[in-house]
Amino acid sequence: MFTVCQKESEFGEKGDWETEESAHGQGFGRVHSREGPVGKPSQQTWHHDPEHREEGAVTPKWHGLVPLGKALLYGSRASPKAVYSEGATGTTSEAYESMDKNYRWFRQDELVRKCLVTNAFYACLTKGFETVLEPVDQSLETQEKEGLLEDYAYVKTEVDELNKKVNMDWTLFVAQVKRSIFGKAGFEIVLDPDGLLPERFIPLKSDKLKPKLNKNWELTGFEYEGRDNFYAPEEVLYFTNLGLEADYEGLSDIEGIRDICKARNHTFTKDIPEIVMTLWAPFLLLQADTSGLDPTAAYTALTNLANQTKPGKRVVVNESVEGQVVDLKPNVEGLISLLDKMDERIIGSFGTPRFLVGKPIENRATAYAELESFVEGPVGFIQRFFKREIERQWYDPLIEQIVLKKERLTQSAIQSKKTVPVVLKHRWSPIRTADILELYNAVTNLYGQGMGVVDRKTAWDLLGLPKERFEKAFPEE
Repeated sequence: MFTVCQKESEFGEKGDWETEESAHGQGFGRVHSREGPVGKPSQQTWHHDPEHREEGAVTPKWHGLVPLGKALLYGSRASPKAVYSEGATGTTSEAYESMDKNYRWFRQDELVRKCLVTNAFYACLTKGFETVLEPVDQSLETQEKEGLLEDYAYVKTEVDELNKKVNMDWTLFVAQVKRSIFGKAGFEIVLDPDGLLPERFIPLKSDKLKPKLNKNWELTGFEYEGRDNFYAPEEVLYFTNLGLEADYEGLSDIEGIRDICKARNHTFTKDIPEIVMTLWAPFLLLQADTSGLDPTAAYTALTNLANQTKPGKRVVVNESVEGQVVDLKPNVEGLISLLDKMDERIIGSFGTPRFLVGKPIENRATAYAELESFVEGPVGFIQRFFKREIERQWYDPLIEQIVLKKERLTQSAIQSKKTVPVVLKHRWSPIRTADILELYNAVTNLYGQGMGVVDRKTAWDLLGLPKERFEKAFPEE
């Protein structure tokens, strides 16, 4: 990110804006002075102007060839560094075995995907959030506090606009899904053409994003797709999942159930289709007497006999043939019970209420207890994590940049004040379990198992569930 500082001209006067590179040398933005764009020596672009002697007025300066070369190579800072190309993401691929070992089961196991998406949806999209402006000094008198908040009300307004612009609700939803799969999630922060404020987020491939630390355990940058220090720390909005160590790496929620997912997938793709065929028709063992035939004729006779033998069809042959029925009795009840146990393991690992993923429950009291534990447990944990990280990585830097831009303060002036006198808090709107249960009961009655007054798509929309899930679950509708 760019920082703005103060510099005196050779006349000892205060000039116009001077924009320097950050400590990480990111000089991709196009910052314009009042006289013209930065990019020429200061003696050519700076003009002495007595009107610009106010505190904080600064002058443009020549940044040198390195930032200019970066701008020529990478384009303006408004362009993302992670360049798109066809096939850059694995969204359209169905080569599951070559995918990341955790991402594979998010794609291939419908129950894993449903649990992950449900948890992320209820944590990030159900009720939304709001921002609250507060003074840093909580000991202020009521009148002083109100005056301070009124003076800095523009900070909240601009941050709210930026949250809307970058679609913060959806960003947090995607971040939760990805960090649950990969153990971490990152988004490139693309700045506006002036290089001062963020413009949008680009989701990065989590398995290709690696944090780089120095010997003091301090984050120095990110490697991306094999390119070392491709991103500076402030260029990425970064979240980990269960970050137990100080290495900026997290743990996947799918890691502990990969074997269950593999067994479940084998059961559905291999075992059950074979069992269905076995239940439909028993095995038939045929023994034909080919003692009087030469090998070629014997082979032809057996082939014809096998081709004519169809379940439920009569076969007439003039050879000596004996048949024996082998009627296998698969333990279907035991297999169903085993699948239920697998489902319980998966659902339990994510802490998702059973009725939210289509599993039956005993009664309303059980549903209420599960939902209450879900909101207070997994959902509350996710929301507390994002609250801390968004305030630290997003709101605090934004406030400083917005105040600097609004009041035309220099970076040194902000530092002399030690801190901006206000902070912005991330407040999740409370989720009331009773409201959710009433909503589900109402929609269930309206749908009436397909016989009610609303169709399935309308019921889905009334519940506020993601449309993408409906399209994948019911492509025919």
